Amino acid sequence: MKLSLHWLNDFLPLNSVPFDVVIEKINTSVCEIDDIDEYKHHLSSVITVKISSLSKHPNAEKLQVTECTDGKKKYQIVTGATNVKEGDIVPLALPGTKLDGKEILSSELRGVPSEGMYCSEKELGLAEVSSGVLIFPSSTELGISIRKLFAWEDTILTIDNKSITHRPDLWSHFGFARELSSQLEIPLHFEPLSAKEDFQKGNDGLTVKTNGNAHSYNVASIPKIKIAPSHLKIKSRLEKCGIRSINNVVDVSNYLLLEVGQPTHFFDRAKLKSTEFQVDFAKQDESFPLLDDSDQKLTSDILLIRNGSDPVAIAGVMGGKDSAVSESTVDLVLESAVFKREDVRKSIRKTSIRSESAVRYEKGLDSSTCLPVIARALQLLRENGNPEAKGFEPQGFNHTASKKVIIETTLRFLHSKLGKDISLAEIQKILERLGFAVKTSGDSIEVEVPKFRQNYDVTIPEDLVEEIGRTIGYASIPVQPLALAVETPIRNPLRELERRTKAFFANNLTFHEVYNYSFSSTQESQIEGEKEKNILGIANEMPEEYSVLRASLLPGLIKQAASNQDRFDIVDLFEIGRTYHKINEKDLASENRWIGFISLSSAKQNDYQTIDSEFVSLRHKISQIFEVLNIRSGLWSKENLPYLHPNAGLSYKLEGKTIIEMGILHSRFADKYDLKKRAFVGKINLLNLLEVWEKEGRQSHFKAPSSFPQGQLDLSILLNETESTDHYLNLVKSQNIPEMETGWVHTIFRGGNLGEGKKSVTYRFRLMSYEKTFTQERFKELSDELVKLAEKSGLTLR
Repeated sequence: MKLSLHWLNDFLPLNSVPFDVVIEKINTSVCEIDDIDEYKHHLSSVITVKISSLSKHPNAEKLQVTECTDGKKKYQIVTGATNVKEGDIVPLALPGTKLDGKEILSSELRGVPSEGMYCSEKELGLAEVSSGVLIFPSSTELGISIRKLFAWEDTILTIDNKSITHRPDLWSHFGFARELSSQLEIPLHFEPLSAKEDFQKGNDGLTVKTNGNAHSYNVASIPKIKIAPSHLKIKSRLEKCGIRSINNVVDVSNYLLLEVGQPTHFFDRAKLKSTEFQVDFAKQDESFPLLDDSDQKLTSDILLIRNGSDPVAIAGVMGGKDSAVSESTVDLVLESAVFKREDVRKSIRKTSIRSESAVRYEKGLDSSTCLPVIARALQLLRENGNPEAKGFEPQGFNHTASKKVIIETTLRFLHSKLGKDISLAEIQKILERLGFAVKTSGDSIEVEVPKFRQNYDVTIPEDLVEEIGRTIGYASIPVQPLALAVETPIRNPLRELERRTKAFFANNLTFHEVYNYSFSSTQESQIEGEKEKNILGIANEMPEEYSVLRASLLPGLIKQAASNQDRFDIVDLFEIGRTYHKINEKDLASENRWIGFISLSSAKQNDYQTIDSEFVSLRHKISQIFEVLNIRSGLWSKENLPYLHPNAGLSYKLEGKTIIEMGILHSRFADKYDLKKRAFVGKINLLNLLEVWEKEGRQSHFKAPSSFPQGQLDLSILLNETESTDHYLNLVKSQNIPEMETGWVHTIFRGGNLGEGKKSVTYRFRLMSYEKTFTQERFKELSDELVKLAEKSGLTLR
């Protein structure tokens, strides 16, 4: 946002305070300043002169030698312009002036000295194209700079918008002046919203339909106006703040926006088909031409202004072209309103139109300015070329006129939060300077928030602490060491489990953690088979790809893997996050906590043997999490899941609860996300794991380490392709062999002489004796026992 220092001086004597003091106070107590610029400073050395004589150049047919004067001094100028004559008043750029990056120098043109250059509108930045030297009216004062002539002698402050996004009252010159008045303790001498107006009796036929679609909405009839260019003061102020001057009516609306921060809009009454106005929502795919020449198809949640049944503006965003003020306009309808900021934000997002009005409305404006700004508008219309302008009584409604925000607090609370003791009298003085009404009783303080600060801004006692702190200056608050009680922290089992599992994935498995948005599209949230009715939509939805709260971590992980597959040879990722599921319309949605993971295979797409080996290895590694968490083992079983390849999905169950799901990502999803490699994906249900961990994780399963060396047995069994590899492992566990520490699938082999539909599975068993060293006889006994168990179960050894 741009602020004119000259304009600010309309409201308070800012020039009476040293400029560096003003800037320091703004930066330390109000907001951040991005830039300070002397507006068009390079034109200070371009002055107005009158051509006193003109003759042909002796050595150049297309040049002329002129003599001009600024009223005190004469200059000789050689020019190629053909539109100048004796007596014309023109702009002269003196030597040293820089225009379009080029410096004007004293020089000789074909042997004749020239002391500067006459300027065109294009060279002065007044027009895109110009055909000759700019010629001023004959009444123009001589010897003054172009900056003074066009009222450009000004300092422009560029405010960082992000630093005032919570302060809608600061998005105007008067609002900013009011803030500086309190911070610098200098009085306001002009308040534009206190303008009084003697309205003509009656409504001139206009009516407004009252409803709850806006906080406030008003229209007023203003007949018999004349369209003309704006006066210099208004025109130059708009230009200095980055707004193009249009005419003396539209410019008043823009001027009010920058002056008091209240958007207004003028309609040409002759172009309106009805006398009734209402704030209403658009019909699906409804459209009408806007001022920016666009003609968008609107959705049913975009707020409109209707004249009768015809849409004439997108509320708070932009007016319609068909009802706009033009050179033929005679009668006006002035609109002044405050819309709900949520509706305006939605319109901005849906239309991608971010007008100056919309930027202010989305912050949450105060409806009490709607009527005073109409009076100020009439005052400005009279000052800007319509001295006879009169308006009829405004018609409309204000639903928040009686709104009050009262905050109750205590002196002790303010001291404790501020970190500095300030007297009650000083606190009252600071708050009253800022526009608050203060009542005190002993230690208790009751504060009424001014209307221009009560919407989404100052609402709780902590906000008062901020107001006092920034006013006295944060640097004045002494630095003190933190005083913290040494207390046993409250245990958070879920957070502990998350930390341990995160450390397991990062340290033991060397996976990289990623973070994704909790927003998703409806289609992505159905990857695991979630029904659309159970997906939680976002009320103020963003684009379609972020329109719901995610029901699965997998799409985010898959997209992360796809974006990194060409950058790294190994892509192993995990994420800890929530998913959201709607149970029914009455109850709150449920949140589930997961660790999702993805690992891209290093094998080629059709190298099934290597892919199987990698999958078996990953499964074994993931299973080790139970050892880390001190939990006894559960059982792996085959699972058909919609996001995994058939016969390539597993689930891990413990105490009847599914803890882990994992498998090979279905090719339709791999193709959709452009994965070039096979992907192993899965998730761990942290809430289910937490239940088991709380029961067993703290029990001691410690065994003194054996003083004897461990042993190892491998056994290969021929299975059908569809048979589970865990069946045999579960049989071995059921035998409760004393020396059996653990067993797992080591490798899977296909092809060779095995035959179609067969696979060879090699199991590895780790053996440990706590009584004596293994002998060959005991190894043979154990081996024979495992073989007999396989044969008894109908399995074929290989």
